[in-house]
Amino acid sequence: MQIDHRPSEIAAAYQVPDHPLYLVGTYDSGVTVLSQQVRALNLVYALVESGTIPSTAPGGLVPETFNKRIAIIGGGFTGLSVAAGLVSKGVEAEIALFEQRDTLLPLQQGSDTRWLHPHIYNWPADGSEISAANLPVLNWKAARASDVVVQVLGEWETVVREHKSANIQLFCNTRHLQIHEAKDGKKLTIEWIGEARDVASGNKTGGAATGQTRDFDVVILAIGFGIEADSRFSYWRNDMVGQPNLEQPRLTFLLSGQGDGAMIDLLRLRISHYRQDRILSELFGHSETLLASIRDIKAKHESGTDKETFQKFESLWEAMPKEFGEVRTRLNSRLRRDTDVILRLKVKKLSDLFDGDVRISFQNRVLVYVLYKCGGFIPSTEKESVLSKQHGIPQERIIRRHGTKRELQLSGILSEELFSVLESRNKEKFRQTDDQRWDGGYFGFTGPVGVASGASDAVKLAWRKEYLPDATALVAAAFCAAVAGFLASKHPTDKRLRVTLHRAVSFGREEVLQQCCRYFGVNLPTNGKSPMGRTFPGGNATIGLAYKIHAMIRSKRGVDPAKLGEAMTSLNLVQAARKMSDDVRFVAAIPMVAPSKTDGRNPVIGVLYIDSEAEGFYLDGSELQLVIDMMGNFAKNLDRDALADVDRISNRELARGRSPWSEPAPFPGDVAYALEVVEGITLPATRQAEQFNLEYSDFIQVGETALAN
Repeated sequence: MQIDHRPSEIAAAYQVPDHPLYLVGTYDSGVTVLSQQVRALNLVYALVESGTIPSTAPGGLVPETFNKRIAIIGGGFTGLSVAAGLVSKGVEAEIALFEQRDTLLPLQQGSDTRWLHPHIYNWPADGSEISAANLPVLNWKAARASDVVVQVLGEWETVVREHKSANIQLFCNTRHLQIHEAKDGKKLTIEWIGEARDVASGNKTGGAATGQTRDFDVVILAIGFGIEADSRFSYWRNDMVGQPNLEQPRLTFLLSGQGDGAMIDLLRLRISHYRQDRILSELFGHSETLLASIRDIKAKHESGTDKETFQKFESLWEAMPKEFGEVRTRLNSRLRRDTDVILRLKVKKLSDLFDGDVRISFQNRVLVYVLYKCGGFIPSTEKESVLSKQHGIPQERIIRRHGTKRELQLSGILSEELFSVLESRNKEKFRQTDDQRWDGGYFGFTGPVGVASGASDAVKLAWRKEYLPDATALVAAAFCAAVAGFLASKHPTDKRLRVTLHRAVSFGREEVLQQCCRYFGVNLPTNGKSPMGRTFPGGNATIGLAYKIHAMIRSKRGVDPAKLGEAMTSLNLVQAARKMSDDVRFVAAIPMVAPSKTDGRNPVIGVLYIDSEAEGFYLDGSELQLVIDMMGNFAKNLDRDALADVDRISNRELARGRSPWSEPAPFPGDVAYALEVVEGITLPATRQAEQFNLEYSDFIQVGETALAN
């Protein structure tokens, strides 16, 4: 399905026709925590940019009274992400967040047996091993579900604390929540009984539950995953199926279902030490050739050009017997000897699980296929009662994963009129992409994009921020401090010198430059907000010019500071940054590039920035070469081999969008009076790495000793 990027068209995929009612991810098949969060933030982007919900300009005064009311139904990851996005954008509205249960994120609280990984469902695509969600709000890292809850609730408290002017209420333990059309026909009326809670923490404020009725201009249904209707144990409740049996040597389980939930439980029951990221790395990390072939199958399936995934796996198994033989050997060594599983399916052929419009993620299809080739489970279409009797399986070892009953949830809270309108709409019209539709830095400032460039310098000091890994920031800070230390020896102590590093990274539809650390240097202010994490469009200012033309940019010797300021204006510096100081007399931007591609392209992966207010300061000759050499040594140590001695920190590449500046652009002649390209130098280059994204992960490979036991 082709997705329109216009805000109004994005919003249309969420809206019930002719009503201010929006559904997030209700009818989508790819439903993960991260995908729902992205859909939620896409909706916020669409509502703000289309003008459906007014939003305060950056640094503007929030009105004392609000003429819009927004209701968010659901306090899980989806609803909380909608609320955080709206608050971050400074919407001029009263927001009411409703949760049916006693606390925010109720399904995953205390869930210690489920592992959440933000990108693993994109495997084997680039960036699928990254442990951080890389979200601008409510970001989290791979962990047990219960720990992810703690991370996200901490992020939520930060959002509420930083936007104290937001008018938001939280109601938990809501009962009798009913949505129907208001009398004026333009709004929706909600009546409910619920307890008002502290917005930031979700804790009780002392008041009892009350019944209320209120009209809302926008109602957003974020009912999330829901609860399985016919399962004794919810997917998110703790269980012991992943642990070795202590009472009997071997137990047989009956697992009923043919979605991702069932497949994950199948893998947990049959593979020891199972964790998605770990098993994929251990089974397939030995062969890049095999991974490339699997990526090709995935790409063809997702493009719709070939839906016979099972047969493609079979053909690949025959074509690459050595590589798949290694996979089978590794998986056999990990198969549990204390469990058997009968997988009860509706489809007659196992291949039907893999082909067509199935509700199983690609990486789970790969793992289940290999498990099948190892004889790791028995598929069956027999009735549950027959299988239970034949194999002596008691009720406590029958696991049903038949999905949630979202239609029942919707019909239970919507009026008959609203539900009939919803039912009459083609559900394909509700398909919502989980690709990011907002631009980098969008949630780092209030107000729509159109008024952002008019923000004050005070706002621009620390705005447009995106997630930056701690390890990346730490290493960048150490490197910039070293460069600044060298330059300081030649620089007056009473004049300002600044050094910082920006990395090229994709957030959404385009690649941006992100500041990786504070400024280091001489005579710097010691307080104020940190600029670390800020993002800049890839063509702006000196760093953008160096990034765009793939060359070092330097101010001309003896240039008039006023002329240098004019050049920065021409390069659109103030779109995303403060106006440059009138006293700056020297600037330099040195790109760091990745190894040459087969097409001869060297992607820029970072830019070192230097500026000075000292008269006569200039980088040339041996001093410039020493800085280049320092950058070169830094770049060569970003590959995985050089980081092998640092436990669980590596340079992990994100999924990188094709930048509009990937091909070198010509130097713009209209700034030649103030800036110049430095010729005759070799740009510092990495040996392998194509990005600067040092990330910590708690991923621990299961050792050979553990595999043998």
